[in-house]
Amino acid sequence: MPPIPRKIFSTKPLKKGVYTPCFGVVSRHFIKRLKDSFRRCQVVGLVGALALIGGCDNPTGSATSAVRINAAASIAHVIEDLSEAIEQDLGITITVNSGGSGILAQQITRGGQADLFISADTAWMDQLSKQGLIDTTTRADLAGNRLVLVALTDSTLHPESLKDMSQDRYQPIAVGDPAYVPAGRYAMQAFESHGLDSGSELNLAEAPNVRAALAFVLTGQCPVGLVYTSDTQGSDEIKVLLTIDPTHHDTIRYPAAVLTDAPNREQALRVLDWLKSTQAQLAFQTAGFVDP
Repeated sequence: MPPIPRKIFSTKPLKKGVYTPCFGVVSRHFIKRLKDSFRRCQVVGLVGALALIGGCDNPTGSATSAVRINAAASIAHVIEDLSEAIEQDLGITITVNSGGSGILAQQITRGGQADLFISADTAWMDQLSKQGLIDTTTRADLAGNRLVLVALTDSTLHPESLKDMSQDRYQPIAVGDPAYVPAGRYAMQAFESHGLDSGSELNLAEAPNVRAALAFVLTGQCPVGLVYTSDTQGSDEIKVLLTIDPTHHDTIRYPAAVLTDAPNREQALRVLDWLKSTQAQLAFQTAGFVDP
């Protein structure tokens, strides 16, 4: 994988096909507009992205005995919300390191310590499996999701299909960076399935994770964005314009596995089993996730 580019998002008109990551989305306007769970997840995700750029690994908690979970940004806020129930039921404390699945996987590849990895796709989990970095006997799909096109609630846009994204009024389109963010890769597949050339027909604003892509829409930097159904939960500022047919992209799954060299292996196994429980599955469904 190439290093993450450091180009900053600009509000100036973009050239066709220019991918523009943004690492400066945590602004006063952004913080005000996001719900508490959005804010917690995004801040932690950006810390994780910057940690990778700097070549270090910054944990979200200091307790070395806690089970550390590297979780995709789109599901990390649910894991965080379940932390009290996990501690109450198991007597185990967890810390969550949130970010794009690819960023988190590369942290693990570079020696960053973690006990449990939860990806937003199978590809990054497969890569770690090939490197012998996860215990494949523990691997399990925790949840699924749907890809949706969103805009601000007061938006007057009414696309008939994803093909309309070639029109200037829909651009730039907020997406996750497809090199590191599964939601971005799913978006590219959906564009391609609709006959759209992302290199010549679309202006795309790439984000370091899917929650940051949502922030581009929330702050008005992009008129629309492709995110997950679960990202729209709990916000009255976002509406769904289109739900993308799941046959137009790879199946969205959230595989989880304990790492081969997990410092807290036994505790991590217990946490993973708990996340597969009925109680946890109901929490995922309430948060907008679907059966994998």
